Order: sequence, then C-alpha cells, then structure tokens
Amino acid sequence: MRKHLRDLHFQLGHKRILYPDGLDLTIRAGWPGLRRAFRFSQASVIASKNKKASPSLTGVSSRDCRNAVWKDLKLFLKTANQKDVCKRKCVRPRPAWRLKVDRTTLGNTFDGIGGLSGGGATSVLLPNYAEPAKSQILDYLFKPNFGASLQILKVEIGGDSQSTDGTESSHMHDSSHIDLHTGYEWWLMKEAKKRNPDIKLYGLAWAFPSWVGNRSGDPFKFPELTARYLTEWVAGAKSEYGLDVDYLGIWNEKASDSNFVQVLRKTLNQRGHQGTKLVVKDGGLDICETLLKDQKYADAVDIIGLHYPNDFQDFSACQRLNKPIWASEESSSYDDLNGAACWGRVINSHWVINKITSSIMWNLVGAYYHGTNWYASSMMTSVEPWSGHYEVNPVIWATAHVTQFTKIGWKYLLNGTGSGELRKGGYYATWVDPNSNHFTMNIVKISRDHAMCTRPLLPSFEVKEEHLTIQLAPSMKAPETLQVWYSNFERFTGTPPMFQKSTVKVENNQFRLMVPVGGMFTITTITSGHKGSFDHIPESSPPFPLDYVDDFQSTEDSQNARWFADQIGAFEIHRSTDGKKSLKQMVPDLPIGWSDQGTRGPMTLIGMREWQDVEVSVAFKLPNKLAATTCPVDAFPIDLTDRQCFGLTESKDQKSPEACRELCCPLTDACNVWEWEESSQSCWIGYVRDPSMCKSAKGYKSQYRHLDRSYAACVAVRVDQMWDNGVIFCVSAEGYWHLSNSGPALPGSASIAKPPLAEGRVFGVGNDWHTLAMSVEADQARASLDGKEILTSFQVRDLDTGFAAIGANDWFPIEFRNFSVKKASTGWDPPLSCQNPAVGAQLSVRACARNGKVAEDQAWELLPSFQLQHVPSGLCTSATAPGPVILENCDATKKSQLFVNDYTLIRNRLQIITAAVVQQPLAGNKTGEAFVGQNADWKSWSYFPNTKQLRNQYVADVNLGYPMCLSTCPKGAEQRITLIYT
Repeated sequence: MRKHLRDLHFQLGHKRILYPDGLDLTIRAGWPGLRRAFRFSQASVIASKNKKASPSLTGVSSRDCRNAVWKDLKLFLKTANQKDVCKRKCVRPRPAWRLKVDRTTLGNTFDGIGGLSGGGATSVLLPNYAEPAKSQILDYLFKPNFGASLQILKVEIGGDSQSTDGTESSHMHDSSHIDLHTGYEWWLMKEAKKRNPDIKLYGLAWAFPSWVGNRSGDPFKFPELTARYLTEWVAGAKSEYGLDVDYLGIWNEKASDSNFVQVLRKTLNQRGHQGTKLVVKDGGLDICETLLKDQKYADAVDIIGLHYPNDFQDFSACQRLNKPIWASEESSSYDDLNGAACWGRVINSHWVINKITSSIMWNLVGAYYHGTNWYASSMMTSVEPWSGHYEVNPVIWATAHVTQFTKIGWKYLLNGTGSGELRKGGYYATWVDPNSNHFTMNIVKISRDHAMCTRPLLPSFEVKEEHLTIQLAPSMKAPETLQVWYSNFERFTGTPPMFQKSTVKVENNQFRLMVPVGGMFTITTITSGHKGSFDHIPESSPPFPLDYVDDFQSTEDSQNARWFADQIGAFEIHRSTDGKKSLKQMVPDLPIGWSDQGTRGPMTLIGMREWQDVEVSVAFKLPNKLAATTCPVDAFPIDLTDRQCFGLTESKDQKSPEACRELCCPLTDACNVWEWEESSQSCWIGYVRDPSMCKSAKGYKSQYRHLDRSYAACVAVRVDQMWDNGVIFCVSAEGYWHLSNSGPALPGSASIAKPPLAEGRVFGVGNDWHTLAMSVEADQARASLDGKEILTSFQVRDLDTGFAAIGANDWFPIEFRNFSVKKASTGWDPPLSCQNPAVGAQLSVRACARNGKVAEDQAWELLPSFQLQHVPSGLCTSATAPGPVILENCDATKKSQLFVNDYTLIRNRLQIITAAVVQQPLAGNKTGEAFVGQNADWKSWSYFPNTKQLRNQYVADVNLGYPMCLSTCPKGAEQRITLIYT
C-alpha cells in the first residue's frame, strides 16, 4: 500500500472510524450483497510488492487491502443492527481501549504554551530581515490561528554578557543612564502584542551589569540595586511601549535569594506593578524544598519555574506549595521532526505526570549564526536576512496542535477523566473552556528513539499503535462532528502528514481513533484552526554575501549593527564627538555573568563559521586612558623575589624598590616586570613574556603582572564564537601590535593567553581615527595600519575556520566605522569533486572545501530517521559490520542505514555517530579511510549545515591538522583533485 495518503475514514452506515492516512472509504451496510464503494483522496491505493504499509493497512496487495478493511469492519458488528445484517455468529472484534472524558470535575488552570527569545541573542538576525519576510516570520510565531499561535512570549532582559549565542545589551549599562531603545526584545514584544493582544509577556535576566552588585559579582548583595534594575525594565516596557509585563523571573539557572525576592516584590508594588507575577527560580527542583522552609519567601513567589524538568523525578515538594508549576524553559532541541516529537511529547506528558501547566520552548526563532551555540534549537530557523529565506519547521505545527485550540484560563481535565497515559505508550490531555462547552483533546504517541529532547535522558519504554474508543460523558455536550488535526513525526518517507485537518462523527457520545507511532492528534470543538502559509518563501542562499561594507550611518541609535552578533561586550550605534555615528562598545566593567565570567576582551562577529580566506578592514578610535595617580597595591600580583629576569632596561634614577615599582606601574603598555638588584642598588624594568623565563637568583626583589599594553583595537578572521581560536591582529594606543591565534585575554582572566605569533611597535596611535586591516590567505597573513604594511606574507596555520570580528582588549568605549570584509584573492574557486557515486560506493574522507563552498561529494543531510543521505545522489550510508561504509538506496526500515547521533548537539560540537547494527562509531583516519570501528584517528564528527559537511573538527585541532570531511570520492581521489586544481 502507498504510505502517503491522508485522513482515512471508515464508515459503516453512520458508524465511523477515523484513520490518519488519506484513504476515504465508505461502506454501506446490507447483508448479503454488502456494497463497497472506495473513494481515495489525493492518491490511489496500488498493489505493490514492497512492504511500505500505512499505520492502519499493513498489507501489500489488493487482496490484503480488502482483508484489512474487512477486519476493521468487524469491529462495528457488535453495535450495528445484527439482525438485519448478519444471521451468523460474528467474529470477535479487535479490542479498543476506552478513554473516558468527563468535565464534571475540573483540574488545574492552563497557563499557556510559549517561546523564548534570548538566553541569549537568539533573535539577533531577525530584525534585519526585509519585508515581507520579516512580517511573515512573526505571523508564523504569533498570529492566532495561523502558525504556532503562541500564548506566552518570554524574553531575555539584556545583561551585557554572553548568555548562549551572544550578548544582549542592557537598558542600564551604568546606574545613572536608562536607555529603553537598546536591543530588539522591546520590538519583538510589540510585534507579538500587535498580532495577539492576549499574549502574555515574561522577562528574565541571564546576567547583570557590574554596578548592580556594586562590583561585588553578587546581584543579591545589594538587593535594592538589583530590584531597581529589574523594575526599571518593567516600568520602561509600560512607559515607552505600552506593554504590561505579566511575569518576571530572577536570574536564569543561577541562585535565587529570599530577601532579594521579597525586596523585588515590594519594589514592584511601590512602582505600581502589582500585576507582575514573580517566577522562581528558572532552574532546578531544589527551589521547592527551599520555599517550603521559608514562608515569607514562598509568599512572595507566584509561580514555580523549572528548566528541562524530568517527568520521572519526585515533584511532591513542588506540588505541596499549591502554586502553578511551569516548564519555564524546555526543549533546546533541533527543529526537525525529532524536535517536534520531543516538544509534542513534553507538552502533554508534563501535565499528565506532574501537573505542569505551562511549557515554554527555548528558543523562539533560530535567528543566529551556525558556529554559535545550539544552532537551530528553535521553532523556526531564520538565519539568512540577506536572502529573506526562512524555514517553517515541524515544531511550529506541534505547537499549533495545542495553541490554536486552547486559551490561557481553560482548565485541564484530571487523569482518568480526560488526561492520562495510553495503554500502549503515549499521552493524552484534555482542556475545557470553563465558560462554554468547548473542549480540546490532544493525543501523542512517540517512540523512545525520537521522543528524546536534548535533556533530560528518558528511561526505556516501548510504544505501539493502538485503537482507542473515546467515550464522551454527557457533561461534555459534544456536537455531532468534531474537528480533527493530525501530524506524524515519525513518517520518514515522502512528505509526512503535518497538521492535516479532517472531522469525525460522534455517535452515542463516542468515536474511535487509531493512533500510530509518531502520531499527534487534536480533537476539538474549535472550528477556527488553520494551517497558515504564504505564497512564496525566498530561496535559501546560505553563503554570507561578499564583498560586504557598512559605515554604520544608516542604523538607528542604540541599536546593534546590521548582521553583527556581539559575543563579549555590547556594541551599539551612538553619535561620536564629530556628530557622525559609530559602533561603540558600551560595557564599562566585567558584568555579573551567566556563562562567561571574564575570559577575553569584547568582540562582535559577522559572517560564516566556514570562512578562511578573507580581508577585514575597519576604522577605529580609542578613548583617552587616565593614568593612575598612585600604584594600586595589587597592581603586580605575581611575586618573583629571588629570581632574575633578563632583557630588562636599567633605570639609574630610582633609589629604592618602591620607586622602581612606581616607575613601572603607569607604563601599562610596556612594563610588566620591575626588579630591584640589592647588590648594586639598581632598578630594572621592562617586558617579560612569561615569568617562568626568570631564573632563580638570590638578592633580587621583583614583581610581575599581566601586561595590559594600554587600550588596543583588534581585527580578526577565522575566529570561533569566543575568539579562543583564529587569527587576531591588535594595535595599542602606544603603537604596540601583536598577531596571535586567540583574542586578547582580559586582565586577571583565567583564559590561557596564547603566545603571540609576532609582535612589535609602530608609531603611536593615540585617540584619533585610524584604519586597521588584515587579510589571511591559506597560510599567509598580511596586516596594515593606515595603509602602512606591518606584516607581509607572515606564515600562520591553515586549519582555523571562522568568522570575521572586531574587538578590543578590555572594557572601554572603543568606536568603529567603515567596516568591510571581502574575499581574498585566492581560495574562492568552486571546489572540484569526483563523479556522482553509485550504489555500493565506499566512503572516504578528504580535506573540507574552503570558505563555505559546497563540494558535491561532501554534501550530506542528517535525516530525522538517523540516516545519512548523500544529497546529490540521494543514496544513504550503510554498515553491516565493522569496516568500510557503503552507499545504498535509502530505506528507513533497514537498521544498517541508521547512524544514531545527538541530532541537536552534532550541529554545535563534536559527537559520536554510532552505526546501529554494529554499535560502533563512524570513524576516520588521516590517510583517507572512512569506516565503522574503534582504531581511528578520530571517532567524532560535527555537522556544518551551511555546507552540509560532516567534519572531524568543530574548532581547530592541531593534532588532526586541516579539517577533513566525509566524502563519496574513492580514497586517493584527493590527490588527483588537488593536482587538477593546482
């Protein structure tokens, strides 16, 4: 039987069974001489020798089809008028489990399904989309009865610090200025409210500016400061944008504090925001035990917010609080069929098992670059503002199964009266409108292999398709016909059914349903459901468009620069002293961070994770730096007494160790060691790269510090998200420059400062405008300042790949203008490949194509079935034993074609890909072999979606050398391709 049919209905007289697979079959009773009329929607049922069966009809021939139909008809013989239709004993019907739905007793209040923007910078590229694509994306997310139809929008309260995929600007970089025009979350909340005035708004901080803790690093040490900070955000939403913030969190996945929450509640009330409810603590279950022991704390809290709650933990402490329990952050899973299956499962299981009344998905829209964390773990993917392309993913429709047919304030039905677990695996939940007869029932059945979210782990379980009889109590006052919407997230051949509409008749207060594995059903009285769509979505064009220039003059004040993504610090458009706009770094001090506790200097990036051969140029202006009038006690934290450093300069005017120290102290650009020689009573100062180079020697008093080298501007290419790797060129105010493979470490940072590849000094820069430029091609780097070449053909390693970036070495208001990034003169030719492979071809590995170019032999799709499909040929990988991996015609039922991986994390880091039959990893060797086995140079891979490459590196690995990619070329073809290319 063909598998791609929709909305199968079986009727016997006025009795009806609903099937999900597309065949509309009507049987009119009459015995003998039963009349059969077959009517097929969209496709014909064709006899076939292949065994691609639908969930309801498992035969492979016309006769099998008829037999299966007849078997289902027998289920109704008990309820039909058997005296008229059958004078002989009927065959025993297939048992169907009976679910009772009764609204006599109502359960908890439903608090809504939501999405989360931020945590962090997950929507950064969305505001830069042009119309109409931008409005279309917003419609899919927020417009009622169109797409996800979200009921809650949760946003990050920007805190000037890295919070997953970047930094979001604070509304108060310091205590004396409030800027209600930073970032994009205000805009997003307005757009959501414009489409759905009933949507609820929820704010949560991931980080805080340092002044909030009075530079203590603790946001709770001075609770009035932090309460003021959060309240100003709530008040600003109302005064500037007319937005009421319905819910406010404390500090994402960090500590909470009883005294602070009480102070915050009081401060909000005093400012007129009594309606803003507090959610505590956006983290783990431990908060419930804490609240049970502290009544004042509990009294200030309205909602328990848990992240990624494990349904199989003990929730009794939370339930004893008699407060709503929310999954206030959930999913974090890639947005394919598996992500939809995860999401569809949890928004039902959370209520059934633990009475969780709201689930909020991280994240709302994947509008951030691949190469930053957790790529596309979202409801939609919108990563191409230059092309206007976006993806409407299955997660949208899994969400719509609930949100389009419920409202906040409806009531859940309790387990056994409308909600519960299915006998053969899966969950069902029912919501009812307390003010009308409307109700909605959701049923979901997902196998364990596809039910997994990124976290937490699930116990083992099995699910099977099953037949249900849904018995509606008189209290439901059900109409004669109910609306039915169906999706299947485990249909891996053809186009899976996705949010498809049909109806079912209710007779004698009941109807029947066959639920296949992977299925999600909504049965409802609501008739306004709609699968929205637009006529045209622009074609995808993943490569970032080069050459690219931006003088920053057309961007609005306080906003981020177009297509830039801040990673450390916050870069905003502001007027400079000459009246023109510049991109200015606004964070004055190390924030109270969430994930980044102070590593490298501020940086914002742009482009592609695959770039290698590019030229970057930018104008910069450094501020004046005020020299300290006295040398701080902790200025030189490393004691080198009784050690002698070499390469220092003698200064004969200093007559004591104290005077020697004072001489070195203000020379932050050049002096990191002072040394007093007792025997000669002489002072030595200068720069030492590494204090371990200083040798033991009695009679020396000495101290060392990490060299600040004054304020410095930096340009970079090939950098990863936090510029731990790449090629970085920095120039300080005094003209000191250095080239390195990592961004500048902050003073006092625990980050390892890689030794510079080269360093020197040119003319002083001061605080005028200057232009810094660098290009890298293959293993050669060039750099210049104001057009004067500093480096010419300097050799660098050719294994880093990554973004272009601009930044600084410390927290200060550096300004940038006239940015450009261009293709270098080499490295951009179309990559050569070998001929398209045939069935049986053996895989290999070879050097990855450069600069975001797609090599056909390296182009793979990671299918949600866990198959690896070669894109040009359409063939899938297969392994039946340790050893070579070959290509076959794709068949999702063949276990040998399953290569299991973490479908989310593999796009964000290295992951093992396990061949299901062999239970050993897909591996590779530097010599070009790809195979299944243990003895290998590498056994982990990362998927680069822009180029569809499976790489053996996510960030540069010097032990592996140049990145290698899975290829369909025969082993050894790499040399032939290289010779042709050369």
